[in-house]
Amino acid sequence: MKRLLLLLPLWALAGCKDPQDGVKVVVTYTQFVPGCVRVTATDDASGDTLATDVSVREKNATPDGEIVVGVLVPEKWGTTISVRADAFEALPVNKQCGGNSVRNNKEGITVSKGSGKEGKTPELRLTVAAPDMDLDGYVPKEGGGTDCNDAPTELGKATNPGAAELCNDTDDNCDGEKDEGFNIGGRCTNESNSCTGTYRCVAGNVQQAECFTPDAKLALVDEDQDGHADPAKGQVFVCTATLPPNRLQLGAPSDDCNDGDPAVHPGVTEICNDKDDNCVAGKDEGFSVGTTCTDTTYQCANSTTQCKPDNSGTFCKPPDAIPTWYPDGDGDRYGRDTGKQVTCVDPSTSTVTYVADAGADCNDGNPFTHPNADELCDGEDNNCNTVTDEGACPNGGPNWIPESVNDGGAALRSISLYGDGGVWVVGDDSTRAFKRPGDTDFTVLAGKCPGGTTSRPLYSVWADSRNETAYIGGEDDVLTIQTPTSVDCTPVKPPSASGTTTGLIGFPTDGGVQLIGVTSANNGDDGRTFNWDGGVNSAAVTNQSKKPLFDVSGTLTDRLFAVGSISNSSPPNQGLVLERASGATTWSTSTVPNNTPWLRGVQVVTPRLAYAVGDSGALIKWTGGSSWTTEVSPQGVTEQFTSVLAFGEGSIYITTAAGNIYHWNGIAWQKFALAGGSLYDIAGTNPGDIWAVGNFGNVFHLMSAPPPPPP
Repeated sequence: MKRLLLLLPLWALAGCKDPQDGVKVVVTYTQFVPGCVRVTATDDASGDTLATDVSVREKNATPDGEIVVGVLVPEKWGTTISVRADAFEALPVNKQCGGNSVRNNKEGITVSKGSGKEGKTPELRLTVAAPDMDLDGYVPKEGGGTDCNDAPTELGKATNPGAAELCNDTDDNCDGEKDEGFNIGGRCTNESNSCTGTYRCVAGNVQQAECFTPDAKLALVDEDQDGHADPAKGQVFVCTATLPPNRLQLGAPSDDCNDGDPAVHPGVTEICNDKDDNCVAGKDEGFSVGTTCTDTTYQCANSTTQCKPDNSGTFCKPPDAIPTWYPDGDGDRYGRDTGKQVTCVDPSTSTVTYVADAGADCNDGNPFTHPNADELCDGEDNNCNTVTDEGACPNGGPNWIPESVNDGGAALRSISLYGDGGVWVVGDDSTRAFKRPGDTDFTVLAGKCPGGTTSRPLYSVWADSRNETAYIGGEDDVLTIQTPTSVDCTPVKPPSASGTTTGLIGFPTDGGVQLIGVTSANNGDDGRTFNWDGGVNSAAVTNQSKKPLFDVSGTLTDRLFAVGSISNSSPPNQGLVLERASGATTWSTSTVPNNTPWLRGVQVVTPRLAYAVGDSGALIKWTGGSSWTTEVSPQGVTEQFTSVLAFGEGSIYITTAAGNIYHWNGIAWQKFALAGGSLYDIAGTNPGDIWAVGNFGNVFHLMSAPPPPPP
């Protein structure tokens, strides 16, 4: 038994100067080690008390021990006193026992006066034994204490009112509640998985509670619910016992390359849809998407292979920007909207030329009419600004200004323009006249052209712009060469050049000229075609039996046409067109409409456009094919058409034996009735510079004002 010898403050409380008498109090405890013991002494006579509290358990006391308290009796007390020992479970607070006493023992004792001095201090033994099976210093409740678990176990030892409450599903501090302070069963959110759960004690750590989420488990993400998880999202927590539809168990395929599309995952068939359907080798493998191709609609070689909108395969997709081509019927490089084509390939053919400029040509049959053209005095809106002839007509026109050669003399049969404003005219009675650029009047050359009658008529002329030389053909085999300084008209008569030269056209060459002529033979039935180099010795002549010819036009590099009639035709005098292709030496017969009358004049406008005119208002057209077609002529007109000048399908001028000029502007015909008799030939450099000649030496000039000086 362990004894604690303690001198208690009771001595000081006695209030004696030199106390002598006292009691030795021995408090014995068994099994139960009190936290605090209070010893109280009471004077039986007066009832005065003295008390002191002694801490026991915190002194490392062991069971079955005792404490010794010395009680000094005050002098004023009697000799009989009572001593009481109270045992408390709790440790003292501020050196004072607290709570209820679980055990007490009280006994009286007689303290003789003077016993202290005699060394005969009496001893009093008090026992405060109480059950404490777990030896934790607390008595079970059934033993009068507060211990709620006095079992001699580790749990019993740890369970008592002085214990700290732990998280262990036990009322550790015997306050009637388990695990208070840990919010066991309360709602919580588990930070590790973000699931909602309840608090529970942590296994193996009674100091801590945890947020318990019993159904939380790891799963794979399958948002499109196609049975293939998204590997990029890895494993995620699921808070429910049953996996939701967009989650898969661990171990499921985790190979989806697009978890937002249930039609995309490994194993499906790749289709052309701008997606990687099977998650292999990228999107649209095997379809060559993006490679260049040539589409069938627009013929764009820079088209690309793309998926069809309905995902049924591929198609050749044209580029976003596809050129628009506009027909250019007059060759001025400006097209018209009508007939435009959207294509990457120039759609031009042998009969139609297309240009890439905007279709802003307001008259695609006139090369002198387009947005950047100069305005001419021709009754047309040449610059396509909706205003006609602004500033272009010097006489308020368009008017044909008359001039006279030989003061109303012999008829003029042919005209040729050269250079920048030069003119040659020829006609009956060997008339030859010229007007140099800048001259105000014609100069008539003197003399006749001998070789038959003294008044030999001249029917054709071509002037060389390089040197003002005129090559002239006339009646009875006459071919002659004239210049503005010629003093006579000596004919040049190649031996085989027989007949009347009715048409003549020339082409400058490096070595001189190449002239093509046609004739109507003197007997009126046959015709001739010939090549002439302008020399005096020879002209290669081809007889055109029963085919009198009246005009020729064209180019050596493309095509030549000669027109006339067939004198032995049935019905008689059918119109005739001969043609000679580039490089050919012989002429062939073109197909003309049935019942075409005599043809008197022809002009080749472009390599794909020509017009021919003749008797009874005949107007036919060639557009590059193998035959000619009837063109719309002035309605009701049956005059003899003598010559034609065309700049395009929308700009045609025709002279007539009745002295009229008809103008087609692409929409309607306009008639100019010129006083002075028949007109035989017409020529012009543009619709604002046109010359016509006819009877009585008449010359008519349709001209524009000179362009204004630059600002």
